[in-house]
Amino acid sequence: MNMLPGPTQAAAIGLSIAFPLLLLCYARIAATGGSGRRFRLGCISIVILYAVACIALPGQRHLGDVVGGLFLLGTAMMFCYILFSLLAWGFTLTLLTALVQAGRPLTLEQWATAYMQGGDLGTFTHNRLKLLIGTGMVITADGRLAPTTKGVAVAHLVKLVRLSTGLG
Repeated sequence: MNMLPGPTQAAAIGLSIAFPLLLLCYARIAATGGSGRRFRLGCISIVILYAVACIALPGQRHLGDVVGGLFLLGTAMMFCYILFSLLAWGFTLTLLTALVQAGRPLTLEQWATAYMQGGDLGTFTHNRLKLLIGTGMVITADGRLAPTTKGVAVAHLVKLVRLSTGLG
């Protein structure tokens, strides 16, 4: 029994690894549009490259290998999309939901109150800051805020993930 992936599955694994790099390349091209459009363009490009690999690679093609490769690519796209959507839209969509639930136009202060369920912008800011302090990413000293080593590392990691998913 051979446990090694077939040529098409190996191509899918390689393309799955290259997918974030492709998104990074598209992020550098202004003509590709917004983040969502770049992500869709990356997905389409990876599928096209996989189809080309299925045709161009030497050897026999087994339907199971081709379908398995598609599942591998689909998994990579879903994983990247989860990271991508959390970074691009998670907090933003929660704010949008609060605005929609109000059912009327709101001022910035009213919007913060709706989001914080009664708090104001100060409460909103304090809530976000409390999370950063509680996780050990920010410290306070003499009324000033400073990132910790952990905070700097997380910020660099987020920046790397944002760059690799085309949100740069």
